[in-house]
Amino acid sequence: MYAEWASLQTAIQTDPGNTSVLNIFPQTVGKDVACAVVKSMSQALSIGVNSNNADNTNRLMSEKDVKWTMEVICYGLSLPLEEHEALRDCVNIYCEWLTALNPQPKSSVPAVLLQEPNDYIQLMFKHLYNVFIPRPKSGIDLVKRQALLCHRVLRHVQLLATESMRNLSRGSWEAMLKFLLAITDTLMAPPKEKDDIGDQIGERVINVLFELWLLSCAHCFPIPSLWKTFRAMSLNWRHHDALVSQWHRINTILTSQLLKDRFGTDYPELQVSDEDGAILPTSMTQDQVIQSWFRFLHIISNPVDLSNIQIISQTPKFLHMALTSEVVIDPAQHNCLRSLPQIFFKAMKSVSILVDAFLGVSQNTVKDDMSFLSSMASSTSMSVRSSMPSINSGGSTPPERRKAKAFSVSGKHKLVHSRSSVSARSDSFSSENLTPYHLTLDSLPVLAAKRPKCNSILHMFGAWLFDGALLGVKVHGEDDMGTSRVRSSSFVDGQDRSQSVITSSSHISANKNSANEAGRAEACGALCRIFCAKKTDESILPVYLARFYIALYHALDVSENQSGPALASVLFNSIDLLRLDLDGVLVLVPRLLDAMEVVLSDTSPKIRYHDQIPLIELRKSAIHLLLSMLCLPLHFKSLTIKDIVKSQDDTTQEPVTVISLRVRITELLLKALLVEVDPMNTQMLLGGLTLLVQDLSVFEEMEKAALSNQDPLADTTTYSVTQPAGLDKDRADSEASVKMTQSESPRSAVSVGSTSSGPDLTTEPETHHQIKARDTAHGLFGQAASVVSNRLMASWKLDLNIALAAIEVILGLSKVKLNPHNSLMCKRTIKWMCDFIVYQCSRPAPSHSKDLHSMIVAAFHCLMSWLVDHHYLLQDKECLHTVLEVVELGISGSKSQNRASDPPKFKAEKDLMPASERVKHAAEAVLDIIIDHVGMFPPPCGPESTCSLLDEDTLLKMPAGYIVPEQQPAKFRYFVLENAIIIGILEKSVNSEDTLPSLTALIRGPFGRHAWSMQLRHLAKSHQNSLTVVNKDPGRPVPDDNIGVHHNITHRHFPEVVDAIPKTKSESSIPSLGQVIDENNLRQEHDKILSFIGAQVDFENKMAAKHKTDREKSPFPNPKVDCKAPSLCDEFQTARLFLSHYGFLTLEALKEPTTASLPPSLVMLNSGNESLSSDLDALDRIPTRSNDTAFVFYVKTKQTAAHSIINNVTSSANVQPQFLAFVQSLGWPIDVHRHAGWTGHMTSSWRTTQEDTPEPYAAGTGGSIYDGRRQVLYWADVSTEIAFVIPSPYMYHLTPQVIPSARPSVVETPQPVDNPDITSASVAECSPSASPQPPPRSKARRMATHNVKSTIRRSSEPYIDGRMALTSISSQETDSLDVWLPRESRKSVSILDINDTPDRSNETCVTYIPRSPSLTRDDKLSQIPPPKPPRLADTNAGPPRLADTNAGPPRLADTNAGKSQKPTKSLSLDLPQVPRVETTAPSTPPIDVSSMRKKSSTLPLSPDIKIMIVWLEAWEDHSKFPVDDLLYLTITGQEAATSKLTEKDVHIIFIHSLKSGLYRVHMKGQSGRASLAIPLVDGMVVSERSLGTLVRQTVINICKRRRLESDQYQPPHVKRKHKIQNIVSKYRRKLSEPDFFTALLKPPT
Repeated sequence: MYAEWASLQTAIQTDPGNTSVLNIFPQTVGKDVACAVVKSMSQALSIGVNSNNADNTNRLMSEKDVKWTMEVICYGLSLPLEEHEALRDCVNIYCEWLTALNPQPKSSVPAVLLQEPNDYIQLMFKHLYNVFIPRPKSGIDLVKRQALLCHRVLRHVQLLATESMRNLSRGSWEAMLKFLLAITDTLMAPPKEKDDIGDQIGERVINVLFELWLLSCAHCFPIPSLWKTFRAMSLNWRHHDALVSQWHRINTILTSQLLKDRFGTDYPELQVSDEDGAILPTSMTQDQVIQSWFRFLHIISNPVDLSNIQIISQTPKFLHMALTSEVVIDPAQHNCLRSLPQIFFKAMKSVSILVDAFLGVSQNTVKDDMSFLSSMASSTSMSVRSSMPSINSGGSTPPERRKAKAFSVSGKHKLVHSRSSVSARSDSFSSENLTPYHLTLDSLPVLAAKRPKCNSILHMFGAWLFDGALLGVKVHGEDDMGTSRVRSSSFVDGQDRSQSVITSSSHISANKNSANEAGRAEACGALCRIFCAKKTDESILPVYLARFYIALYHALDVSENQSGPALASVLFNSIDLLRLDLDGVLVLVPRLLDAMEVVLSDTSPKIRYHDQIPLIELRKSAIHLLLSMLCLPLHFKSLTIKDIVKSQDDTTQEPVTVISLRVRITELLLKALLVEVDPMNTQMLLGGLTLLVQDLSVFEEMEKAALSNQDPLADTTTYSVTQPAGLDKDRADSEASVKMTQSESPRSAVSVGSTSSGPDLTTEPETHHQIKARDTAHGLFGQAASVVSNRLMASWKLDLNIALAAIEVILGLSKVKLNPHNSLMCKRTIKWMCDFIVYQCSRPAPSHSKDLHSMIVAAFHCLMSWLVDHHYLLQDKECLHTVLEVVELGISGSKSQNRASDPPKFKAEKDLMPASERVKHAAEAVLDIIIDHVGMFPPPCGPESTCSLLDEDTLLKMPAGYIVPEQQPAKFRYFVLENAIIIGILEKSVNSEDTLPSLTALIRGPFGRHAWSMQLRHLAKSHQNSLTVVNKDPGRPVPDDNIGVHHNITHRHFPEVVDAIPKTKSESSIPSLGQVIDENNLRQEHDKILSFIGAQVDFENKMAAKHKTDREKSPFPNPKVDCKAPSLCDEFQTARLFLSHYGFLTLEALKEPTTASLPPSLVMLNSGNESLSSDLDALDRIPTRSNDTAFVFYVKTKQTAAHSIINNVTSSANVQPQFLAFVQSLGWPIDVHRHAGWTGHMTSSWRTTQEDTPEPYAAGTGGSIYDGRRQVLYWADVSTEIAFVIPSPYMYHLTPQVIPSARPSVVETPQPVDNPDITSASVAECSPSASPQPPPRSKARRMATHNVKSTIRRSSEPYIDGRMALTSISSQETDSLDVWLPRESRKSVSILDINDTPDRSNETCVTYIPRSPSLTRDDKLSQIPPPKPPRLADTNAGPPRLADTNAGPPRLADTNAGKSQKPTKSLSLDLPQVPRVETTAPSTPPIDVSSMRKKSSTLPLSPDIKIMIVWLEAWEDHSKFPVDDLLYLTITGQEAATSKLTEKDVHIIFIHSLKSGLYRVHMKGQSGRASLAIPLVDGMVVSERSLGTLVRQTVINICKRRRLESDQYQPPHVKRKHKIQNIVSKYRRKLSEPDFFTALLKPPT
């Protein structure tokens, strides 16, 4: 910088201007003269003690007098300290005369001096030098007196510069600066000794020098020779910490002003205290600030030289001390050099602060980092004393230990954002009353958007930082004496030498020097922050990258030469290292992995890390890096990692591939998970574990699909996927790497293959089989489930956040696709979850809290997912018993049998005391899942609905075979069971040809609506022949007159044996008939009777003969007397039969309960009330599952305006292809008018409509088709449904309450993009193989209809008790109800519209939903596995098995446009019509939802948060995303009545596509007690194949956690139950028992 300028150092040091003519006389003569003259002048100038004569103040009238007097004063200033009064008077005289340039000089100033003040003042500066000359062998008291005189001189010099700056000539400025340089060099250049004059005033001298030099830069900029002299002389002062303190102070002041001038006032400001701010002259121009800043920055040359004692001690003063001292032989052994490590650390800390300032660190969360220096200094001093060589020689007594002097700098410098004015950093180096400040990752800075490029910062500070980071590391070939490499003072001076450390051989080893590790760690941290500040698409010079990688390579050394502070600083400051597109960064992955293994494998470190970085934060940093490299092995596969320090002739070591590190990464993750104790770190590790399992399973699935496409005979039954070519060797490398690691580092591996059902956390060495098991998704799945479940039961069951995260991991594992299933581990996992619930429920009453119950509820939800996704587990008797036992515990609060030996306690004997209502509701939901959905999800109508889509209107409009004649109007009759189930009964036959008692029932309960068709039959449907015989006339038999043989038989009253019995006298006691007649004269009457009998016999004989004759003459058969079959009964009162057969209709059920508020068990509703229909419709609109909505945005580079952001998705040309692929992986597209589930807004959800004139789907969009007007992306499982909406400008001026189908007239339809590869109803299909595949088409005939259709499933089991067979109508009715599917062959039967034939000639605009829409894109994106549709698989026996339910579209029931459609009813009884809100600008204030809804609304409320998924082209734009301006597009109609949406209510998932093909994730949201939902974690790097699934799971988990936190949230079935109770209270008919039966027997009216 000053190579062409001469230094003035020699001239200043040898300047004779401080000598007097009296020096040639004997000392006594000079002393007497000086004392006499000065004493007289002191009295004459009225500044002495006894001065009262003002007339003698100006006796020096001529120039000659003044010069002679100044010669005397010059000698007097050099007198010994014993002549203190004379010395003091000389100082006083000159201090008075220095006011000659003031506007009002003192009266004692001679007139001659006032005429030419600058010349005399320049001479006085030379004379005053004598005051600061050290007087050897002076006592401490005299030295202190001398210090007071020096302070007085310095104070008057400062006053002269500040008050008379405009009157000072350039010569005076230069003389003053030379004077300050001379006295500073005199005091600071020699080795520091205790209590000498330099120790007393050295800090003040340097302070004045820097301040006045800065002042001179504003008024009289120093010439280059002076700058060079300043720099050269300061090299002799670097053993004083005061120099570094003042250097940092001035640099901070100038940097603060420089940032304002160069970047504006909105740039984060390096704020300084008011006192320090006053030092900077206000008159300094921008150019002066820049020039001064650059020169002051390089005043002390390379700060790294402070770490080298040999350099600092090779000054003339140190060499002279070594020659003259009897104790110190080597200059490097002087005691003052012990503080060099502390000084070096302060210098590197100062550079680090300047680097942060240029990075624009917004440090509103960082406290004064420099307050940490005291503790670091003390620890550094201890290490220095332990590492420095002894200076003793022979048997001399060691010198007294010198106490490190505390010093401080007035004022503080803080880096704050100008808007927030929050203090951040301070340069205070005071070590008094300071405590160490611990850094946290939460305090990491948010970089300024307008920050300089990394290359620019490295140009300024790179050389110093690289030298500091490589401190103690020497290139092989250097001498053993530790000769230092040639260092450059800056990049400017040594640009050509910056590559000195990068030699061709690159043989570098570590030369440990623990004393300077603190400064080295600071340099490494600053470098990491610079490189991690790289912007998107910013390039860094390869030379810097190479030096950076070498520095980190050695800083991460874990051998015996490891540096704990440097390693900790690198890990802490480089968490973004693998999240950036740094060229060649993979070379550091093995080294980073080594360091992370040291940090994460043990919570009790054996080495000392950074004192300012707590171990928990250090482990968190390592976890961040681990999360960044989880996807690297499967992404880069067999890519070779070069060893940057490996010799070219070293061929003994095998090259390391990326995939060979996978086992080590997996092992480290599992091991860290076992030993981690911090809740936040544990949750991050759990998220990483989910990513690892999910990514590996999808990878194996894709590899298996690729292999099967290449080889049709490939074996697809084994779960161990055959690796592609080249990976077998990588796997061997991985295993060898693991073995080598275990042999070198005796770390105990975690035992994750435990087969016990209880917690087993013992660590023992793993077997080769266990290590190899992690190489497959099947094995990793089992180990992950085992580790998480064991830790959950052993350590995490008392912490809400960790328990919820662990449960989310287990729930995520339930959706991992494995072939074959790991049945044993799945069964154990369910057993562990049940044990967890039992343990939590059995805790004592004081432990029960909201958090505890939230954990239980989450566990029940997890259990639901496992039972549905692994329905085969309930075929196991033990598993089924365990689950039902836990459900019983949740509902009732106790088990029927605590032990197997206990007698069971029946339901009626138990008191219902659940842990809480929330726990009871969750257990009820699990019970419903077991009964209704396990093995049968998704239903034939698809996952869009878990219940029947039929309602009253649909059943009354069924086609032929089920139509109700108009002349016989039929109405539903409604009954309520147990105040919880509404049954609507239609007493009509299902089939017009079937005369059996039949009815149709619509059953509305807490868990949905179900349609049932019932018949009274004694035989099963399979016995069709028997039913045909009963209902048909069998005809008459063939005539036959043969009546057989006629036998004449005499009829007797008694058997013949009675005649043989002898008669007794008693038998004669009853007289005979003849005796009675004779005795009573009744003969005449008797004869008359006999005549009557005879006449009757004759008549009968005659009639018999006549009948015989007539019969012989009549035809056969006789139609008059022939038997005819009676007419069939068509009035069966099937409602009565149904209620009676199923035990609902009893006398006890009709009695009023003892509780007056409860209705009877069986209640009849007033079916004739017209408002009942609307209430039932409102009940049907209450969903059976929780529903969520996420909004997807695309942000181009530097976009901050809301209208620009939503305009991006109008065309596929505006977005990246990866974004389109990601959108499609979130779910499957559905038409909001034909969709029966959640669509993202209340106005179009849970109903199906048909547009009068359906418009074609737009083609070539960038996602705007999914804005909710026509389509959204949808995904659902048994408990949750979620819609993904991509807001577009077409809904920009729409209020959220407008039905999406209404296209605004003010917005024109965009012209389709010229892209023939994009089909309708799809925006981003990767390839035909990646497109969502609908379920297989059924063999049932497909018919077009405008009515809701359904497939009716019938059971084939016989019913023997004559009761009505109950069969579920689980989906839409088909056109013909004669489609009966037996249980063993149930399939998903779908009806698609086939009236409109797809027109393949025009793929840009069609009106049908294509089966496999596709979008052409690159081959890399086409490897994404397609989201598989949920479907039922065919099985030969037992319940059907479920295929994948993670993603995929159900079959949509399409409708035509030929028939009229009944207008859709209002969505809710309580939802009012909201006036249209005009939106004219994208920037809107917080939306007041309360003004859009009534407070009394009974609609179900979603979580009071909004979920946004933001795709970023440039990562830096996440800090400027306009959340508030986009909130008005996120209204769903479910917001709370009094809520106001603001940015704090939003969770945002930012996604950025890296050039490597991976994706960086950033989570932004509320920091609640349970807000850290996984699997996605802030900073995670995710692969493309897993991104969509993980984002979807994270969104669902965020909403679930928010529901757990909410006190107002109610599960869907509870809301439905309350609505049912409300309906009962409004429409119940209070009837007595006789009236009830009478109304039941009467036909409906």
